[in-house]
Amino acid sequence: MNKSNPSETKQILAYALLNLLETKPFHKITVNELCEKSMIVRSTFYLHFQDKYELLTYCLNELSKEWDSLMATHAPKDFFIVLLSNCQEKEKIFYNIFETETNHELIEMFYQFFSRYITQCLEEKLAKGALLPGPVESVTAFYVSGLVGMTLRWIKSGYKLSKEVMASCQYRLMKDLL
Repeated sequence: MNKSNPSETKQILAYALLNLLETKPFHKITVNELCEKSMIVRSTFYLHFQDKYELLTYCLNELSKEWDSLMATHAPKDFFIVLLSNCQEKEKIFYNIFETETNHELIEMFYQFFSRYITQCLEEKLAKGALLPGPVESVTAFYVSGLVGMTLRWIKSGYKLSKEVMASCQYRLMKDLL
């Protein structure tokens, strides 16, 4: 397939990767499989991405944009359940990204996403005159590390706890900041 629109080509390759991640671990997916699945020639793949890791980063950035939209349209109490529902809808994809190794791109995506959310909440509290236990950056780092670790362990556990239990726990832990 020869696409003249680079954005469309990237989307087609991203869709192919996500489809493959539904059935197999990331480390077992090859560029040849991605090209075959997307019907895009290998040379075109390399015009848009350096390797499959860069394609994964692209996919995760797109997912982060979805999550930003969810954050903007949901109250804090509802946000955690909506986010975890979104993770669970993509259950096989997340599990296959983590199947054998820690994926630093995914961890960074979670970290950046939660950092934006918590920083926004803390800055709103400061604007209303609230006192924080330390600088915004430090308080954000503390809470983000906990949320990211908790969410990743939940994914790696195969979603042993229900999303409702996880979301309720996350909300209660964050309630004073929100």
